Amino acid sequence: MYEDHFKFIQEPFSIAPDPKFLFLSEGHNEALAHLLYGFSHGGFVLITGEVGTGKTTLLRNLLDRTPADLDVAFILNPRLTVKELLETICEELGVPLGNRKLDTVKQYIDLLNRHLLQTHQAGRSTVAIIDEAQNLSPAVLEQIRLLTNLETNEKKLLRIILLGQPELSDMLARTELRQLAQRITARFHLDSLNKSEVTHYVAHRLTKAGGNPNVFDKRAIAALYRVSKGTPRLINVVADRALLGAYVANEYRVSATLVHKAAKEVFGTRGVSRAYWIGVSAVVLAVSAIMIWAYQGWPIASQDLTAAPPVRAETKILPAAPTQITQEPTTQPPAASDPNPVSSIASVPEAEPEPNNVASDPEPAPPVLTRPRGSTYQIQRNAFRTLFALWSADFDVDSGLGPCDFAPTVALQCLRRNGGWSELNSPNAPVVLVLWDDSSNPYYGVLTNRTGATYDLSLGSTKYRISARDLRDAWFGAYILLWQTPPNYSGSLRQGVTHSNVAWLRQKLTETGSDLGPSDRQQHFGPELHQVIREFQLTEGLLADGIVGPLTWIRLADRLAMPGPKLSS
Repeated sequence: MYEDHFKFIQEPFSIAPDPKFLFLSEGHNEALAHLLYGFSHGGFVLITGEVGTGKTTLLRNLLDRTPADLDVAFILNPRLTVKELLETICEELGVPLGNRKLDTVKQYIDLLNRHLLQTHQAGRSTVAIIDEAQNLSPAVLEQIRLLTNLETNEKKLLRIILLGQPELSDMLARTELRQLAQRITARFHLDSLNKSEVTHYVAHRLTKAGGNPNVFDKRAIAALYRVSKGTPRLINVVADRALLGAYVANEYRVSATLVHKAAKEVFGTRGVSRAYWIGVSAVVLAVSAIMIWAYQGWPIASQDLTAAPPVRAETKILPAAPTQITQEPTTQPPAASDPNPVSSIASVPEAEPEPNNVASDPEPAPPVLTRPRGSTYQIQRNAFRTLFALWSADFDVDSGLGPCDFAPTVALQCLRRNGGWSELNSPNAPVVLVLWDDSSNPYYGVLTNRTGATYDLSLGSTKYRISARDLRDAWFGAYILLWQTPPNYSGSLRQGVTHSNVAWLRQKLTETGSDLGPSDRQQHFGPELHQVIREFQLTEGLLADGIVGPLTWIRLADRLAMPGPKLSS
């Protein structure tokens, strides 16, 4: 209704979990890192958060990044019996049930186990994601635990990601579910946004909708934070109603008055005013008590104001190094080294040692990586500033604009992937790595150059020369790269579409030597072009689906030696 009034291309505050509108606050970014971790490791990953904090939106964004070799069973309605749960997982994974009537839990598990073994032999992995998991019964949770017993000698066949409200943590604390709780390898609680994040969140959604990011004035943002308590869903509902109020009043800015009116309509007058007056009353009573106490000379317990505040402990148990990086886990702690170490390992990390080496120099100690100073949010932004600089772009870390929101403004796009070293080398571009240490939060480094089997890694202001082996306990496959888009880029291309990028694509493919005949419809993606794309993808080792997505664009740019930083010259 108000889109034309504010020049929006779509509603900025819809409560639908649209991945395009995902705002990565520091907490959301950490939660996403935990979810990506769950894509590549066995056991359980647990994400909890209050209603409306954005768990499902995170999940939708995660599903958009599903690796090609990963099968996902996504369960939205967990109010199921044990048999119904197993049947749903089988259906989600495409396990053929045929016309057989399965009467017992064992029959479903046997069928699922055979399917998981077949996919494992085919080089694929499987993850089951259960949303609203607080609604699972203890019996179903116990069955889910038993599913993680499906394994080979080397790895678990099924990974589990549970998302739910805080009561899910309370449920897992029960004595009868302690075996499941002990298998949780990573857990994270997603909090609401703080006041600063609410400002950036509102501007982010307004920008994504194609509008002015300053539609809400500062007092309106403050009011929005107070009435929503930083809960994204409540922000969306109130902000949407406030925009409607501005439209009705023929205003082009949203004021605090409009936000309060919108909140009264959404929550009801009694609900808002009662919450407000309860808060005011509590403050007045507390101040009065302190004044009476001081006046009457009652003793007040002394406080050590220099003592550190209590720290809430959060558990994160990281598994051993991933198998794609190394074949033997180390049992020795890393030796101390120079602050700017250089590893001189010359052989490919994955290769077996020479069998006939009688005498050789001792292997150099691996460099000791040091997490840069600052919060996870600051470390991530600084890493992206380094990456953008390689593309001759100046990313302002204090602008409040996310790195991947800034990228299109300089004709770039982000691509988030999860894989091994061979896949990371394929795009031949610098990347941001998501790294882990003993902390419960990730940190970020930039691979800027590759020389043979060694890489230059930038961690804040410190530079390292490392090998794949040196990162085996810190990197578990998640990375982000930037790639340059063609002119007027609007997304992937496939057979049947008509777009100016198709003509650009035909020209570039001709430069690679592809035999594309003349066409009266240069901007139309026809069957001939589809076949040429498939042949190009086969040559480059990509999925030959004929769809020109990010990886195909990237490989084409590398083949044509188009301008841009390279990981390896």
